[in-house]
Amino acid sequence: MAMVTLIGAGPGDPELLTRKAWRILGQADVVLYDALLNAAGMQQAAPEALWLSVGKRAGKTSVDQEFICRALVGYARQGMNVVRLKGGDPALFGRAAEELEACRLAGIPVEIIPGVTSACAAAADLQTSLTLRGVSRSVAFVTPRIGRDEKHDSEWLSVSLAARTVVIYMGGAHAHAICQQLIAGGKHPLTPVCVVENAGGSGMRVRTTLLSLAQTGLPAMEGPVSILLGEALAQAVIPEQAPAASVSSATPT
Repeated sequence: MAMVTLIGAGPGDPELLTRKAWRILGQADVVLYDALLNAAGMQQAAPEALWLSVGKRAGKTSVDQEFICRALVGYARQGMNVVRLKGGDPALFGRAAEELEACRLAGIPVEIIPGVTSACAAAADLQTSLTLRGVSRSVAFVTPRIGRDEKHDSEWLSVSLAARTVVIYMGGAHAHAICQQLIAGGKHPLTPVCVVENAGGSGMRVRTTLLSLAQTGLPAMEGPVSILLGEALAQAVIPEQAPAASVSSATPT
């Protein structure tokens, strides 16, 4: 029976796909894939499949989510094995719930294969841990970004203030405002912060403080940005080959 499989493609590197993900991808008739993936490398698993780009990028024309859901159901109803190849892990900020619901309402079998989320890939890039004995026993994955039809709320902020380590998704363009809100909410201004562009790949790596980022923001970056903060990040290592960062390490006056 044809089915839909949501596969976590990780941060884009084909070598970070799990063995199961690679095997199931190789059985696909149709692959609907996100932006920011090494599609050419992943196509090696299913060279005969129909590959359709349905990626979304902030501030750019994107494929409507309803179209993606209809396509998943439509191809599966034609008897095809459909793979939805999603960046990172489907369960984190990937709108998997809408795609799962569409398949279930249509009576189509669906499976999820987890992937490496950008928070973990970024920690690996920085050669550090998101948790640290005696320092951080909690990690929060948050995003201040909201959809077109959603109202602003402060959930991300309250969660960030409670956790010892915080990874902020999709916050690069508003880094200065995010950090200002965190400081105003009670986070120490000298909390260590690391910024990783294109986690798991090549891009800028920045080590700074909450205060410095609140004052200067970030330079323009082409790739997706992960902002990691907390005392555990004091042990982060910035690779020598990483592009030089223009963010200073300001101290409060």
